[in-house]
Amino acid sequence: MSHKQPPDQFNPYHKWLGIPEKKCPPTFYELLGISLNEDDPAVIQSAAERQKKHVEQFLGTSYNKFANQLIAQIDEAEITLLSPELRREYDRQVGLFKKRRKKRQFDPTVMIPPMQSGGNRTVGEGSGLAREYAGIVSVLVIAFFVMAAASFWLPWGKLEADNENVAKTNPHAKQPALAEEPAMAHRDKKGVAKKKSSMTAKTSLKTPEPEPKKAPEAKIETGDQKTNSIGMKFQLIPAGTFLMGATFQTRKNNEKPVHQVILTKPFEMGVYEVTQQQYEAVMGTNPSEFKGPDNPVEMVTWDNAVEFCIKLSNMPNEKGFIYRLPTEAEWEYACRAGTTTKYSYGDDDSQLDDYAWYFKNSSFKTHPVGEKKSNPWGLYDMQGNVFEWCQDWFDPYQSSVKTNPIQMGGRMKYRVIRGGGISNVANYCFSSARHNAAPDLKNSRMGFRVVRSSSQ
Repeated sequence: MSHKQPPDQFNPYHKWLGIPEKKCPPTFYELLGISLNEDDPAVIQSAAERQKKHVEQFLGTSYNKFANQLIAQIDEAEITLLSPELRREYDRQVGLFKKRRKKRQFDPTVMIPPMQSGGNRTVGEGSGLAREYAGIVSVLVIAFFVMAAASFWLPWGKLEADNENVAKTNPHAKQPALAEEPAMAHRDKKGVAKKKSSMTAKTSLKTPEPEPKKAPEAKIETGDQKTNSIGMKFQLIPAGTFLMGATFQTRKNNEKPVHQVILTKPFEMGVYEVTQQQYEAVMGTNPSEFKGPDNPVEMVTWDNAVEFCIKLSNMPNEKGFIYRLPTEAEWEYACRAGTTTKYSYGDDDSQLDDYAWYFKNSSFKTHPVGEKKSNPWGLYDMQGNVFEWCQDWFDPYQSSVKTNPIQMGGRMKYRVIRGGGISNVANYCFSSARHNAAPDLKNSRMGFRVVRSSSQ
């Protein structure tokens, strides 16, 4: 394909991926070339990787904008279809909920690389039918054993309950012995036979539940926040050392290996994500899709975020200050707020509702900043609402100790984004979760917050 200036009516779905124009824009299933019934994570991931590799050849050409947008959509499709919760919600939104498992779609021209079982596999071929029958048989077998166990236990449970009732109403009444537990006898030291009760006392030995892992108390005063000329609030974050990365298994293991990071200088972190009102005060425009003066600004590229910082630094009322994006290490350090748990509040995913706007509670739209609980250092929305751009290029971690690290030369051509957004499940929003995006990508799930330091 020629890399000349694309025509106004250029359709990357149709031209690059061969999707019929009548199905454009395609659903996530059509975008990845899989059937509505495809549930195998390996097939979904393989399909997404295949589509991205095809599109990536157009990065850096005149089609760069289209390529970045399409890669972002493929990433979103993969994330959505791998999550049962996200997938159900997506199916409802696009009217596919009733069609799944009733109508099968096949694309005999799209092939998936050989799986471990061997041989090429057509996407959609046998993707759900065998598993459906296996699932039905499994349910029936389990139900049979449950019913058998219940039918055996209930008569004896009823007999035991009757005995207890008799004992309460007439303590002198003779208790019938249970057939399966005949009375046992033993002799004492004098040889006198003693009867042992046919029923042993039931004692409920409950193992106490372990205490939930609590985040250590942060040693920082959150009341000493400073405000700049356009109303942005900042919290002083002290210098320190922490372990960067995830100690648990993650989806792509981007967060490994865990390594020690030393930050030698304190910095002032934005208490909130940059709002639309603040962005417009500096840039003169508001590109956001979900309008609201106190909502985080979104639909901004990495370059837009950097330009905002430069213009804010040059404002007359901000003389003596320099504004910039946080490094990835500064972001995680501030997000953790002195903790070593999965989130700054602990390890329990179910508590994330109190701290973040994400898939479960966002209704797929952004919300005014600061409505959820803050982390121990007084920072809000570090998880959820919008992804946040960082300074760094996205590169794999190394195990060596790092001092004030920043990745300046990315081998993968992507910038780091952190924190998760309104369409992400909890497992994409933990403190050490790493994601990436092309620097000229903009969508309604990506914004930023800034760091302030003295220019002197």
